[in-house]
Amino acid sequence: MNTEKRRKHVFFLPLMFIGIGIGFLVKEIVAFMFIGIGLGFLLDSLFVIEEKKIKIQRMYKTSSFALMILGLIFVLSGVSYLLSPSLFDIFKDYLISLGFITFGILIFIKGVEGWRSKMVDFK
Repeated sequence: MNTEKRRKHVFFLPLMFIGIGIGFLVKEIVAFMFIGIGLGFLLDSLFVIEEKKIKIQRMYKTSSFALMILGLIFVLSGVSYLLSPSLFDIFKDYLISLGFITFGILIFIKGVEGWRSKMVDFK
């Protein structure tokens, strides 16, 4: 039985919406949305739901590391927006660029890992 189909990453979407909800309450939607997205990426890179149990995922895959970096970028973006919106305005283009680059690398790595796992050895 394939265990990859039973593994689920469930933290990103709920934490994004929780962050947006908290942001509406405290009138800082963007900052808390970024923090929620970042925490979702971080928790999805560290934990996985497998057979109704939460397990700590080992960092053996490069995609987990890329997801963690993306989560850190979002959390730091949200915190910097809360602490100093003018500082966020200065660095937002760099943060957005770094986030897109990291996300692109993540997609590429996921594709290569999926492609490599489907290769057949004809020995």
